[in-house]
Order: sequence, then structure tokens, then C-alpha cells
Amino acid sequence: MPWLAELALHLSRALHLVILAVAPTWLSPEPLPAGALALSGALSAGALAAALGLSAWFAARLETRLARNGAALLWIAITAAIVATIYYRGPRAPLAQGVVFVAVPLWAALATLAAAATERWLGSSFKHRRMGAAIAVIGLGVVQLRGAAPLLGSREQMWWAALRRDGAHLRAIDELARPLRERGKLDELDGVAARCLRMHPAAAPAAPATCACLALRAEARMHARNAAGALRDAESARERCPEQTSTRAVLAEALAVAGRPERAEAEARAALEEGGDPSRLRYALAIALERAGRLAEARAEADRAIDAGAGRKAQLLAGALAILAGDLDGAKARLTPLAEKDPSDAEVLYNLALIADKRGDYNGARQGYLAALKADPRSADARYNLALLTFRAGIVEESRHHVRKFLDAFPDDPRGSQLAQTTGTPLGTTGGGALPPRSDARQAPHEPAASSGPR
Repeated sequence: MPWLAELALHLSRALHLVILAVAPTWLSPEPLPAGALALSGALSAGALAAALGLSAWFAARLETRLARNGAALLWIAITAAIVATIYYRGPRAPLAQGVVFVAVPLWAALATLAAAATERWLGSSFKHRRMGAAIAVIGLGVVQLRGAAPLLGSREQMWWAALRRDGAHLRAIDELARPLRERGKLDELDGVAARCLRMHPAAAPAAPATCACLALRAEARMHARNAAGALRDAESARERCPEQTSTRAVLAEALAVAGRPERAEAEARAALEEGGDPSRLRYALAIALERAGRLAEARAEADRAIDAGAGRKAQLLAGALAILAGDLDGAKARLTPLAEKDPSDAEVLYNLALIADKRGDYNGARQGYLAALKADPRSADARYNLALLTFRAGIVEESRHHVRKFLDAFPDDPRGSQLAQTTGTPLGTTGGGALPPRSDARQAPHEPAASSGPR
């Protein structure tokens, strides 16, 4: 950014922060970049210069120590605002975190100037008014800051406030969703998306907030293995905001998990050519290629996504693709850091157990599948593989226990009846006795988890 534009941005944000220090709920905790940055910067520079000039004029006019102290405190407050705008930006945003550092000298300046004005114009007969004016101003400041304490004490609440005030605040949506993605709590994304959509129920059809919220809900539905719902949301977001490459990345991923890899590939490649986020788009492209059966290409794209900054999902996909390619050492190298970062990540635990299973490590595989089930009792693949693992090891009763658990938890899974027949487990009280094992009792365990929705 040219230095003049950088200066204009800092001045605009400094004025924004000064206003927040006066009334923390009047403006967004993190302002959006101004469209006319030069004009905004010029107006902000004028407003700040006017405040400084008036304070200097006031101090010169009164010629009292109190007035000079008030003017000096105001200069300190505005200097603090400019410094805070330099610090609270980019990854350190939102800007409202700097309110306290500006509010203390600013309200002290206002109280001191009010006392100086009272001393000058109310005369000696009102000698107690000077203290009263200062106390009144400080009290107002305390009320303002105390009322905003819940907001100013939480970065999450600041981002919600920014989104509530401005539905086009895509950064706020991303900041609210990112911690959930990083901690693997993707189930909670749907709640964020729902709250976001409730904030702007009357948004115009092409409102950016609506598009971003729909894209977020599509991501949540993919995690919930609702491919049809995810695709509907992703297509709606893409139709409403075709210029947003982030919605195109979600659409490409939704198309892939919905069984349309060709269209998914085309969407991802087109968005990459237009300069979209390579970490998300290359991840979506890797899923599309994997669903198309082009595993070597998919693995290369997953590696490119990771190199571009993609996080857990891309690393999990790269590990799954390595397992499918028979590169168990490579898969473990990809997955182990994820397990160290989050020891309760069910999908990572499942894939590590699968690696042990493929290596013939019975104890490692069994403990891994059990750990995956403890982390996520809904892991049908872990329960399925655990039933097969114990059956192959000749521990038939434990195997049938897991088969019954599988049938109870996933009654609609078509693998259940085959698993029962393979292990000789009764299908229920009306199903007769135990079925004899079939010749395919040593069938392979289920495929690795890739965090990319239903297949």
C-alpha cells in the first residue's frame, strides 16, 4: 500500500478509535476499509487536527496550568489512538481492543478541560464547581466504559458486534468461524451461521452477509454429511454474490461431496485463475480430484493447499490420500502433528488407527478405534472397523458386541446387515439365531476419513 494510503488508513482508524473511546457502542469495533480512502483520511486528519488545535487555543486563552494539562492530555490521547491503530490491525484486530488505552487520557483530558472552563467562567463564587465538573465528566466516562465492559472484554463479542452493525463485514464472519475450525468443532459452525442469518433477516438478496452466512452453513452441513443441503446453500450463496471467491470455494467443495467432481473441478480452477484464496480452492480441487478417482493429482493438490496455508482439513485429506496410496509412513507424518495439537480429534484418531490396522498392529488399531469412538460416538467407520478387527483376531464376542452397537447407532447404514452376516451376529429378536460366518470375513477395513463429507 502506498504510504499516503497507509497514512490515510491510520488517520481514519485513529478517529474511529477516539469516537469509540467516547462512546464504545456508537461505531463498529472494527471498521471496514473506507471506499474513498483519500477523502476519509483527509476528513479524519482535519477532525483530529481541529481537536488538537482547539485544545491548544483553549490553553492559550485561559493561560492556566489546568487548561495546559487538559490540552496535553488530549494530545496524549490522540497519540495513543494513532499508536493503537498501528498495533490493533491485521491479525491483532479488532480495533476496539485499544479503547481503554485511549479512553483513560481522553476522559482525563475532558475532565481537566471542563474543570478549567468552570474555573474561568463561573468565578470564585462557584469554587466547588471545578471539582464538580471534573467528577461529572469522569463519572460519565466510567458509565460509558462500564456499560461496554462485556463487549470490550471479549474479542468474540467485538466481532459479533461488528457483524451486527455491518452485514458486509466478511472479516467478522471469518474470525467467528476460524477458532471453531482450528479446534475441530465444526458442529458449532451451524450455530454461528444461524445466528448470522438471524441478524440480517431482511438483507437484500445480494447482501454479502447473507452470502457469507449461507456459505458458512454449507460448510457446517458438509461436516454433518448433509450433501444436498450443503449444495443448496453453496449454490444460493454463489448465485447471490458471484464476485466472492470464498463462496466459490465452498461451492466447489459442496459439488465434490455431492458427487459432481467435474463441475467442482471447473469451479475451483476458474476461481484460482481469478485470484481466489489458493488454500481453500486447492483443497476443494483436491477433493474433486479424489472423488473423480484421480488420487495422485488429488494428493499433489492437497500438498499445494497445505503449502498455501490450508489447515487441518487439508492435512487430514493429505493423510487420507497417503493411506489410499499405500504410503503409511507419509500418512503418519501428516497426521501425527494433528493428533499432538488435538488429542481428541476423532477423524485423526481414526486414520491413525487405520494405519495401525493396515500394518497388522492389532493393539494399536483397537486402541485407536476405541479412542476415536470415545471422541466421537457417531463415528460409524470406527465402529465398523473395530467389529471387523476383533472378528479377524478371533475375539468373536467382542466383535458381535460392536456389531450390535453399530446396528443400534446406525440402523440405516447399509453395511450393517453385511457386517452382521460376516460376523454371525443376530439381526434382532426376530432374526433367528447367529448366522454362520461368510467366506469374506477377512474383508478390508473401511476407507480413511478425509473430512470431506459423505461419499
